[in-house]
Amino acid sequence: MRTLVLLSLFSFVVKFGLMVQISDLWQFLLFLFPLLATMQLLKLQMPKFAALWGQLIVFMGSFIAVTNPPVYDFADFLNDNLAKIVGVALAWLAFAILRPGSDARKSRRHIRALRRDFVDQLSRHPTLSESEFESLTYHHVSQLSNSQDALARRWLLRWGVVLLNCSHVVWQLRDWESRSDPLSRVRDNCISLLRGVMSERGVQQKSLAATLEELQRICDSLARHHQPAARELAAIVWRLYCSLSQLEQAPPQGTQAS
Repeated sequence: MRTLVLLSLFSFVVKFGLMVQISDLWQFLLFLFPLLATMQLLKLQMPKFAALWGQLIVFMGSFIAVTNPPVYDFADFLNDNLAKIVGVALAWLAFAILRPGSDARKSRRHIRALRRDFVDQLSRHPTLSESEFESLTYHHVSQLSNSQDALARRWLLRWGVVLLNCSHVVWQLRDWESRSDPLSRVRDNCISLLRGVMSERGVQQKSLAATLEELQRICDSLARHHQPAARELAAIVWRLYCSLSQLEQAPPQGTQAS
C-alpha cells in the first residue's frame, strides 16, 4: 500500500511536471536511466528498505506509462491511480479476512477431528471400523508432516499416537469373547466406562481419573480370578488402563495443543 501511494505521488510529479515538457525520447531516457541507477544504489545501501525500493523500481513503469500520442488528463490519471490503490486495498482486506490458517490452528483443527472420531470409537455402534479410524488418524497426522511449526506438528502426532493406541485396545476388548456371561458383562462395563472420558473439546480429567481407578480395581480383581479367561481379560484391561493413562498428560482446554 505504501508503495502504491509513493508511486502515485511520484508519477504525478513526473507526468505533469516533467513529461509534459519533453518532446523527444532521448530527453526522457536521459532522465530515466540516472533515476533507475540511483534507486538501485539506494536499494543496495539501505537493506532495511530493499523490498520497498525493489517494488518502486518494478512498478514505476506502469505508473509513468503514457499513450502515443500522449494524453495528460488529470481526471483519468486520478481515477487510474485510485483504482490501483483501492484494488490492492480490497485484496489485502480479503486476504486478512480469509487468510490461510496457521499451522497451530490447523493442528488444533485436526486434533479436534481426532477426538471427535475417537468419541465415535467409544460408542456402542461406531461409525468407523478400526482400520478406517487408523487410516483417518494417519491422514490427519500427515497433514502437518511438512510444517515448520515443530510444536504444532509434535502435539498433533502425540494426540494421534495416544488415541490410536487407545482405539486398538478398545477394539481388542470389544472383540474379546467368553462363554462366561459374568466376564462378558465385565467387558461391556469396561467399554461403557470410557464414554465420558473424552469430548471434542478435550479430555474430561475428573471422569478420566474415576475411569482409571475403576479399571485398576477391575484389573486387580480379574488377575486374582481362577479362570484363565478372566486373567486374559485382565491383561486387556491393563493395556487399556496404560493407554488411557497417557491422556492424563493432555494439556488443559484453551491451550495451543488442546
